Amino acid sequence: MKTPPASSWFIGMFLAAASGMTLAQNLPAPEQGTQIGWATEAFATNYMADGVTTFEEASESIRFELGTFSPGFDPTTATPDQWVANWIVLQGADYDLVDQQVIQTATLSSNHSPFTQNTQAYIWGYTSKNVDPTSQWLLVAAPSWKWPSANSPLPTTFSMSDAKPQDAIMGSVNPENEAYHMQFEYVAIPEPSAAVLACAASVGLLLRRRR
Repeated sequence: MKTPPASSWFIGMFLAAASGMTLAQNLPAPEQGTQIGWATEAFATNYMADGVTTFEEASESIRFELGTFSPGFDPTTATPDQWVANWIVLQGADYDLVDQQVIQTATLSSNHSPFTQNTQAYIWGYTSKNVDPTSQWLLVAAPSWKWPSANSPLPTTFSMSDAKPQDAIMGSVNPENEAYHMQFEYVAIPEPSAAVLACAASVGLLLRRRR
């Protein structure tokens, strides 16, 4: 059975929440917390970092995660290894090669840090979290993706279709005048700073003098 497009699925979530509250009173209590539907576009064209190979043509596994970073951490000013060290996952899912999308429902059971209400949520796609040039990443943070109250009776939706090109911190999403939805980017390994290079040169000079 085909998965419905994300837009139809999100609408269904809201209708069910709005019309089913009375019925829900007669059913067993659901898992505590509020639901967050998150998804990428269905049956969309998505490219690997080379801009030619689609996700379906790639031989690598592709995974997406909904989550956030440690309080106070800014990925736009940090290095890839710091991203990995500070990343906190709410839910992860493998990319569906048949429906050409990710579509999941996560449960936010608490607003304890780092999932504080009204703070930024992110969707991170990757082939591997290893920080090396062969890894391919996509990190997106739409301004509307804010963590809801864990006590909210209505679901929240984070749709990659709503993201603007400028919302991609790494990789690209919904670019203007292009016929694709998402594209990964190769992980860039930070070059050593001038201070590190100077220190290494000093150590090398010291070792030569001792010989």
